[in-house]
Amino acid sequence: MDIFRVFGNENRRSMLRILTYKSMHISALAKELDISVPVALKHVRVLEEAGFVERTKMGNTHLLAINKSALYKIKNAYDLLEKPLIVEVEKGTSLANALKKAVSLNLKKTSDGSFISSVDGKQGYYIYEVDGKLSEKPVDQFLVNKSLEVEFKRLLPVVGKKIVVKIKN
Repeated sequence: MDIFRVFGNENRRSMLRILTYKSMHISALAKELDISVPVALKHVRVLEEAGFVERTKMGNTHLLAINKSALYKIKNAYDLLEKPLIVEVEKGTSLANALKKAVSLNLKKTSDGSFISSVDGKQGYYIYEVDGKLSEKPVDQFLVNKSLEVEFKRLLPVVGKKIVVKIKN
């Protein structure tokens, strides 16, 4: 399957974005994208053929979900096709103010500075890289003194092992 065929359609890209965060019935997916169910089904078949989406039958219902093993391949394709947002600011502007010109950014203030708590409505714990290097400064204390490239990383909780600690009687 030609990767450009898969990602060349905005509806398919939107489906992948939605299914990355939650499983959905095909009619709910069609409704969210404001397209007909037959059109949604056509796009889902392309995504299934590429191995990006899996369908689970539950009675007469078909639940769609992202194929977890294809996430790395999907991310790489997005990185290749996605155009970066460009923002112009005055020298000395805080990175937080520069980023707010491009995305909806919510910050959580602490005694050490402000940290990113959501980007475009997606809640989570975010770190950011500047020119490929992890920044140790809070986003509101980082001053832009030259052109740079910023990339957000949302950290997702992963439970590797659960441990119960009990008090001895």
